[in-house]
Amino acid sequence: MKTILTSLLVLLAFLSCGQTVTHKTITIGPHKSFEAYEHFNRLTFNSPDSNVEFIDGFDFEWGYTYRLDVEETKFIVSFSDGTDAEHSLNRIISKTRVSDSTEFRLFLDSELYPYEVHSSEVEMNKTFVQLNDSTFNYMKEIEIEIPAHLKEKFRQVTDEKKAEMGTFVFISSNRIRLVGL
Repeated sequence: MKTILTSLLVLLAFLSCGQTVTHKTITIGPHKSFEAYEHFNRLTFNSPDSNVEFIDGFDFEWGYTYRLDVEETKFIVSFSDGTDAEHSLNRIISKTRVSDSTEFRLFLDSELYPYEVHSSEVEMNKTFVQLNDSTFNYMKEIEIEIPAHLKEKFRQVTDEKKAEMGTFVFISSNRIRLVGL
């Protein structure tokens, strides 16, 4: 028992020595990007100076550009998904609203999983939830307004499972409007 406990303590000491903690200033863009991840599709941060995917304590709002002071803990080894660090928010340095007329591109895919799912999983595989005749929630994260002239093309994405790149503008921190497909 003493040998096992000693071995665990040595292993923990070794692992903790391998991690490095630094403070970084990073930029987060005003919209997220679609990522075809290893096991499912998801939306991730846009950052020109970091590959950060999640920041503990940070609540992202669409339509704002952020400068953040974060604590980055680098791991001694990368996980199988490529993660090599975790991030936590120290403080928001700046939060700047972009113009509502700012256009951005976002890939639209009606399926969460990039493989065939069992019939019992069909509902959870959907990335779009219709809120009313012209508004959908995408990836349980952002509402998308669909103007009348784009409804038929958008229906091809949702009903015919035809993935498309869309062009959008910001409406509010939780809503965007499709302006082109």
